[in-house]
Amino acid sequence: MTGSADEDHPPERLPAERPGHVNGAAALLILSALISGTIAVNDPAMTQFVYLLLFVTIGAALRFCRGGRTARVVATVTAVVFLLFLGPHVMWGLSDPSDPFSEEYAIRAILAIVTEGIGVGLLYSPPSRAYFRSAQPRTARR
Repeated sequence: MTGSADEDHPPERLPAERPGHVNGAAALLILSALISGTIAVNDPAMTQFVYLLLFVTIGAALRFCRGGRTARVVATVTAVVFLLFLGPHVMWGLSDPSDPFSEEYAIRAILAIVTEGIGVGLLYSPPSRAYFRSAQPRTARR
């Protein structure tokens, strides 16, 4: 045999370098979930659910940073669920001036919503889409 051992196995495709958009999206989505957690502390009916979403968001962020397409969808869905949780807090906070904490919760909710929106926008920006498109599922070697 005159060929090298590398001829039997084609060279593995190196994963694309992770763009800053993906790192920024992960940081912003986690930050938004943490802000939502500070609001949920005072909403006993939603505390456990929001904390569960917080951990799902952290897990999804770790996975989509490694190129997981499914994790990107999970992070987007949790962002939408957080939006559904935060929306009423904005409305209640801005419409009830008698409660001294209502404006504070509304501002936190607005900040979390804006942070989420930017994070999801970064997650679906062209550099991020190219990164997820280039991430190939790993197969077992023979």
